[in-house]
Amino acid sequence: MLRKTDSKTDFYIKSQKDKRESLGYYKEKIKFILEETGEGKLVLDVGCNDGFIGEMLIKKQNKVFGLDIVKNNLEIAESRGLIVKNVNVEKEKLPFKNNYFDVVILGDIIEHVFDTDRLLREARRILKTGGKLIVTTPNIASLGRRIMLLFGISPFIEYSVGMLTNNTPSVGHIRYYTVDTLRKQLDYNGFKVTALKGNVLNLYYLTTHLFDSLKPSICMMIMCAAIKRE
Repeated sequence: MLRKTDSKTDFYIKSQKDKRESLGYYKEKIKFILEETGEGKLVLDVGCNDGFIGEMLIKKQNKVFGLDIVKNNLEIAESRGLIVKNVNVEKEKLPFKNNYFDVVILGDIIEHVFDTDRLLREARRILKTGGKLIVTTPNIASLGRRIMLLFGISPFIEYSVGMLTNNTPSVGHIRYYTVDTLRKQLDYNGFKVTALKGNVLNLYYLTTHLFDSLKPSICMMIMCAAIKRE
C-alpha cells in the first residue's frame, strides 16, 4: 500500500534524478549482486529504487520483492515485475514473516539508515537459516577519500541537506563504513561474511578500474555477501 509522503520521503523524491545504475556506472556492483544471488531464489531488495536490478534478477528466474520509500520508484519497479511495498525501514519492521527469503539485498541503503543494527536484525529475521545477505555501501576509507582528507578536502562526508559538498548535492548519507567496521557489524548481528570485494579505485574525480585481487579496503565501494548463522 502506498502512503502519503513525509519530510524524509520528500527529500528522496527530490534526489531521484540519479540514474547511474541504468547508465552502467555501477556495473561491478550489479555483477556482484547477480552472481551472489544466483537463480531460482526468493529475493527481497530493500531500497529497490526503480527496480532496474530487480528486473535483472527476475530474468534469472528469481521472484523479487522490492521495498522503497518513494512512491514513483515503486510504480516503475512494479511495472518491471517486482512485488512492491511502500515501507520506511527507519520506522517500520520489514513486513514479512520469519525465515522467509533466500536472499535479502541492501544495495546502497545502509548508509542512509540511523539504526543500522535494527535493519540488519530485521534482515536476519526474515532470512532463512543459511540465507544470504548482500550489502553494498560506499567505502569511507577509499584511496581517493584518503588523499582528499590529507589535503583538507571533505571526502564527500555530507553535513547539510541543503548545502553542496564538493559541488555535489546531498544524497542522504548518514553512516560511513570501512571494510573492517562492516565486517564487525555483520558478525555482531549474526552473519558470517562469505565474499567481500571492492569495485574501482576512485581518485577524487578520476576513476580507474582494478583487478579483483586488489584489497577492497581502498576501493570506492564495499561489496559484501554474508550468510545467516544459526
